[in-house]
Amino acid sequence: MEERSNIGRSRIPNEKKLECLELFEKGNGYKRTATITGLNTYTVRDYRRKYASGDTSWAYRGSEMLS
Repeated sequence: MEERSNIGRSRIPNEKKLECLELFEKGNGYKRTATITGLNTYTVRDYRRKYASGDTSWAYRGSEMLS
């Protein structure tokens, strides 16, 4: 079985994810949100799609806010 590695992949800080969530709640689209946060457009697009479907768990993953 092949082992998965995160080498070469950076994790997005929870602060940036929460910033995206706040911007979406204010009515910003994914392109503007990506520009403001400095994140990859396609990553933010995926967050926006999840947000639009009612899923906000992506913004809190890995944080202590869920406990």
